[in-house]
Amino acid sequence: MERKERNILREEQDKQRAEQDRQRESEKEQREHDRIQQDKLDKFRLAQMEREREKEQYEKEQHEKDREFEIEQMKFERDKMDFELQMKATEVKKASSVKSEDKEGEDNKEGPVASSHTRQRIGAKGPKMPCFDERCYDMDSFLHRFEVYADSQRWSKERWAVYLSALLKGKALEVYSRLPVKDAQDY
Repeated sequence: MERKERNILREEQDKQRAEQDRQRESEKEQREHDRIQQDKLDKFRLAQMEREREKEQYEKEQHEKDREFEIEQMKFERDKMDFELQMKATEVKKASSVKSEDKEGEDNKEGPVASSHTRQRIGAKGPKMPCFDERCYDMDSFLHRFEVYADSQRWSKERWAVYLSALLKGKALEVYSRLPVKDAQDY
């Protein structure tokens, strides 16, 4: 009987050990599952943080581009105002030079010849515009502004290329200087 009891006791102990082993195994599996879930959560959080960082960087770049655009707009407006002031000053100079030419023409026997000579000298000075700077201006907008100015000054189109060349510098001047003479004189 004692043997039976010991066997029963041993069996119960074996069952308990087996149950404990299953519990430990289950806990181990649960910890492994939790660890995997935590890794996934950490990876998700890292990816989310990276997306947030990229979004902030994008917004920062957009803000910088907007700011640069605003600065360019302000430069353009300033140049436009300078140009308009130059135009008005040129008109005033022309009006005063026409008056003085008329007076010279009355005093001089060769009045009309002297007046045309004076006009040629004024035209020979070239355009009173800021030079093209590739860091500040877009070539298309600069050329448009030049054409408007040239029209307002009533320059003959044959002289446009020469006047434009006086306003070029840097790479634009290099390109112009490489043109054949015939092409360089054709606006």
